[in-house]
Amino acid sequence: MTDPDLSARFEKVSDKAKKAAEELRAASDMTKDQLQADVTIARDKAAASADKFKEKAHVGGDKAKKAQLDAKEADTDANIALSYALDAIDFAAAAIEEAQYAALDAVYARARAVALT
Repeated sequence: MTDPDLSARFEKVSDKAKKAAEELRAASDMTKDQLQADVTIARDKAAASADKFKEKAHVGGDKAKKAQLDAKEADTDANIALSYALDAIDFAAAAIEEAQYAALDAVYARARAVALT
């Protein structure tokens, strides 16, 4: 396994968090219908990310167990560590999408409550 640029991959997580924060700020100026549409999109993205992460974690876990049983070289340990790092970065990105969905859902719920009063 070649070493991807972990710093660049980690920076993408930061960029995703910044984009989510900007979209959340913009949500305060949206109509209830626009918010509902954004909540649906964010929920679907968060669910897809969670599913993708679960699948990768399962496959990665199986590979790591097999590699540990068969490992005789330090290279294998490095690959396991790299795989874990990449999974952790993917988990962080999925958590940001989940947080964005939850925040947008809260803004939408408040807008709906205000509209009903």
